[in-house]
Amino acid sequence: MEQKPFRRWAFFSVLNLLILSTVGMLLRYKIILPLPWVNQKNLLHAHSHFAFSGWVSMALFTGIVWVISKHFEISFKKYNRLFWLGQAASFGMLFTFPFMGYKLPSIAFSTLSVIFSYLFVYRAWKDISFASLPLQVSNWFKAAFVFLVISSFGTFYLAYLMSTAHHNQEWYIGSVYFFLHFQYNGWFLFSIIGFFMYFIAGMTYQKGCFARPLLFRIFFWSAFPAFFLSALWMNIPDWMYWLGVTAGLAQLVGLVLFGQLIRRCVKGVQDNVPVFVKWLWGFAALAFVLKILMQALSVIPSISHFAFGYRPIVIGYLHLVLLGLVTFSILGFLVQQQLLNLSRTVSRRGLALFITGVILNETLLMIQGIWSIRYETVPYTSQALFVAAIVMFLGLLQLLVGQKLNREGR
Repeated sequence: MEQKPFRRWAFFSVLNLLILSTVGMLLRYKIILPLPWVNQKNLLHAHSHFAFSGWVSMALFTGIVWVISKHFEISFKKYNRLFWLGQAASFGMLFTFPFMGYKLPSIAFSTLSVIFSYLFVYRAWKDISFASLPLQVSNWFKAAFVFLVISSFGTFYLAYLMSTAHHNQEWYIGSVYFFLHFQYNGWFLFSIIGFFMYFIAGMTYQKGCFARPLLFRIFFWSAFPAFFLSALWMNIPDWMYWLGVTAGLAQLVGLVLFGQLIRRCVKGVQDNVPVFVKWLWGFAALAFVLKILMQALSVIPSISHFAFGYRPIVIGYLHLVLLGLVTFSILGFLVQQQLLNLSRTVSRRGLALFITGVILNETLLMIQGIWSIRYETVPYTSQALFVAAIVMFLGLLQLLVGQKLNREGR
């Protein structure tokens, strides 16, 4: 199947990322100067929901369907309807949450987003089962679908708590963390590893460049008890704590196996990857290592206290995974598969600027988190974070301008 329809999806997915960065700029600006007409909490809800559904899920949808189409004759019309259903749900949440928070319209669009995810899982699972994809690729994608469905249970339970006016703060936060865990460590992570496996599966000439089943089994089975690492702030039983510890150690073993896989394939990667993809995947690999290490260290009670007790550290970790690992991995894959075109200078400059903005943002968040532990503040950090948000916005804008010029043939 031709690339054009998928390039259109990729364009709109990155456009959503640009919109997301605009909302992020507004949130950063409100910290510096008062904006009485903006409800910070409601806008933050819109920002997070649109990040998950409007950017990451749409981009993963694009990449996964593109991979399937290379090995099976898909019904593009059905997937296209699903793509726009997902877009409708995402923009519905974007335009309702800022003005009303969790009310009937925003909850309706959230429900529509869940329906989209179920329909996508049904369609994609069915097509992957008939596609001639390597097992090391289809397993990661199917596992990602499983975690996508499981994550929605946290959403439903949160809706139940709110509709019945339950005021148990632990259960409320716990349901949010349940959703976040199986999105971040399930749907997002397994999809992008699936992309990487698809890339190396095509390198048949590279001896030993294949993934061992043990790698998949470790990450899949450890993902379930690893949720307890997100619940260490609660008064959980000892058996849950030790399951979390076991999961953290298992993922460290998985990280070593993953490193060995990359080392076996490094020569092929050097020969077949554009320079910008090397940078994107290199930073994503660093973020992945930091993520696994931070999860493992969180089992130490004193460190767990800092990890869950200081908001800047939580925000820094979430952004590290969402921007450093997930976003960089997705952009790298889209560029590698030529669904995003970097032939224009403006596109290359834009991507470089975006990468710079993300690194600046993560560095500042790390500094802010460390200083918050010392009950101190670094002067002008909020202003610097606002500048980082502007840099990311300008980078994405230039990247999209380049895509637009390519589509118009100018």
